[in-house]
Amino acid sequence: MDFLNKQFLWFGGKYSMLSAVEKEKILLRVAKKAGDYEEISISCSQGTLCALQEEFELGGGEDVIKAATFMPGLASRKETCGAVIGGLMALGLVFGRDRVNNPDPNTPEAMEQVNRFREKAWQFCEEFKKEFGSTMCGDIRPKIMGRDYDTIDPKERQQFLEDGGAKKCRVPPEIAARIAATILLEKS
Repeated sequence: MDFLNKQFLWFGGKYSMLSAVEKEKILLRVAKKAGDYEEISISCSQGTLCALQEEFELGGGEDVIKAATFMPGLASRKETCGAVIGGLMALGLVFGRDRVNNPDPNTPEAMEQVNRFREKAWQFCEEFKKEFGSTMCGDIRPKIMGRDYDTIDPKERQQFLEDGGAKKCRVPPEIAARIAATILLEKS
């Protein structure tokens, strides 16, 4: 059995017998954690990923969290929201490949499996987009902050923080973590 099947069967089996109430408790808990971590780290990617990693025991450890360091607004370029990237990274820890050739991408079975998991990533992005109208930080932040900021500029970053950016920007990680957790709790 290849890595994807082992990982999926282990994960799916662990959560398959939960009641709707138990699943809702998980969704609420992971969303709160993601928002709390955003406020602590001021990193929507790390907040989202860390909450999902902890809640679902995804592994990857601190190195994976470290890899998410520069992902908010895709390196502060106002591109892909870090909460989206953190959610996708968490989904990748469950549904992704452990090596570039596992499974062998040249087999029909592997292509079908990779496409099925890719659909989950697409679903995640589309659900996030429904909430905010975009997956782009430069579109989302003005909606939740009332304006945008150039967080590379130290004065603008300070203004972002003074305007409550850490607290207001907890919303995208909360939503991203909830959407990703919902996908993780679904039956495949």
